[in-house]
Amino acid sequence: MAKARAQTTIDRPADVVWAKIGDFGDVTWIPRTQSCRLEGDDRSVRMEGMDFDVVQHLMSRDDTNRTYHYRLANPEDLARAIGREIPGLEATITVTPNGESSSSVVWDVETVDFMVEGAAAEYQRALENLKALLEA
Repeated sequence: MAKARAQTTIDRPADVVWAKIGDFGDVTWIPRTQSCRLEGDDRSVRMEGMDFDVVQHLMSRDDTNRTYHYRLANPEDLARAIGREIPGLEATITVTPNGESSSSVVWDVETVDFMVEGAAAEYQRALENLKALLEA
């Protein structure tokens, strides 16, 4: 398994950023998201151009430290999209204050070598979209 990181700084307080991304069932800030449904600790996400959902399972959540960790519930879901077996993918999102009016957002991913670079690039695009939404 390989690791990568997407990150950005957002000119908004950490509580404001966490209010937007801390809800595991709200991925409206992620580009190309067609739908998301939350059932318990599982969210089913459908991206544009896909005819199936990818199910992600919330492993842990800490509102005090503004972080949550999740994994693919069914790695075979993603394997259908790329045509190769995926043993797994885990990710952690963390929001850290930079003073009172700015925040760092880090999205760490761990997955197979051939996917890690693409996942990190997709996560970076999502964070840049979040930044644009919150700073508008």
